[in-house]
Amino acid sequence: MSTPLVQQILRLALPVAMQSVLISLLGMSDVFMVAPLGAEAIAAIGLGAKLHFVLIMVMAGMGSAVSILVAQYHGRGDTVASQSILSLGIAAGLILLVPISVAFFAFPRQLLSLLSTDVTMIDLGVQYLRLTVPLLFFTHIIIAFESALRARAETMTPLILASGAIVMNIVLNYLLIHGIGPFPELGVAGVAIASDIARFVQVVLFLVYLSWYGHAFRLSQLINGAKVISRYVAKYARTAWPLTVNFSVWGVGTFIYHGIASKVGTDALAALSLISPIEGLYHSLFFGLVTACSVLIGQSLGRSEFDHAISLAKRFALFAPMGSMLVGLLILASTPVFLPWLLPEGTALYTLSQSLLWVMCLTFWIKVLNMTLIVGVLRAGGDAKYVLYIDMIAMWVCSIPAVLLVAFVFELSYPWIYATILVEEFVKASLVIQRARRKKWVKNLTEASNDDTYPEPAIAA
Repeated sequence: MSTPLVQQILRLALPVAMQSVLISLLGMSDVFMVAPLGAEAIAAIGLGAKLHFVLIMVMAGMGSAVSILVAQYHGRGDTVASQSILSLGIAAGLILLVPISVAFFAFPRQLLSLLSTDVTMIDLGVQYLRLTVPLLFFTHIIIAFESALRARAETMTPLILASGAIVMNIVLNYLLIHGIGPFPELGVAGVAIASDIARFVQVVLFLVYLSWYGHAFRLSQLINGAKVISRYVAKYARTAWPLTVNFSVWGVGTFIYHGIASKVGTDALAALSLISPIEGLYHSLFFGLVTACSVLIGQSLGRSEFDHAISLAKRFALFAPMGSMLVGLLILASTPVFLPWLLPEGTALYTLSQSLLWVMCLTFWIKVLNMTLIVGVLRAGGDAKYVLYIDMIAMWVCSIPAVLLVAFVFELSYPWIYATILVEEFVKASLVIQRARRKKWVKNLTEASNDDTYPEPAIAA
């Protein structure tokens, strides 16, 4: 890659990666700080967080639509359109969250009982789910603002504001979980309350910062942009619905994976809950790179620079998985150092967690390849419907049936069940690579009819 391009990628990727790492560290702090309370507390946080994750995937789908369209409109120089798209994304998500949040508050026990019969874990999970309902609304607003800012290549503001909120969250976790000083000892409930407070502060900081600096996305400008919002409803809906369905279906699928772990046993769920934040940290290191890929390709497509977009896609698809393989080996090499800090050596939970780490580290490269091609390439060009079909086939037709078969018919140990989940990634990779080569994603979404597209070759390259 040329030096200017590398500098541009680093300028976009590093702040996003750093923020994602901080969020992963927050997830790790949630789990690790309640670890002394027992496997039930770890499992309750893990299962509650996974339920939230399903809803966050809905928000992420809407946020991705905001990012895709803002990137292309920004590349075209249309600020009013960008403001309207952001206003639309925020409003649509908040409206959708109302009935879902009511269900979360009213029926948490019923939801958790579908996945576990452990009464202690369910009681702790009910506390967590009810107390974190406000968190969902705050999180959606934050996702929408961050998506829009990153699409304009403004990555430092989300990083700075998130850093302050995450540090506050971790400190409040420590104070409220263990009852330090004048603070009450709340255990799992302390994790929920700390999250609510920190995310509320982050929303306020966003609004104050954007207003103070007269940003195009300050609240007064978003209200003005909402006046012409009707012009963009159809385009936003066309972009958002397959993304939102895609993210939601995938989120429900990952929740089912956790549900299968809970049916295998509390230790399996606790190990998966312990490994998930580490996997999230691994994911975070490459999320910044994928975001840079999406922004650069999206802006190139918005300017109808199709050959440049294709060149970028090829480079990212090569270098991202290579970097992931290297990081995986480094994590494996450091496992004997950090895992004994978290769990007593020789226990069943320690051995199980160690096995899951081996599977994760040796295969994460294919997840990074899929993430690069799906998020950074196909979705950047609005090829969201095909991605939805890919996820449906890979997860629901292939992976989930295979996992159920291994878990409940062959009754293999949990490391084998965890490894079988990777069927999804290998099926997905075979389909995604072919789609990327066909160049269906190479189109300018800002054009009225989307007719401004790259001519498809007679034979896929």
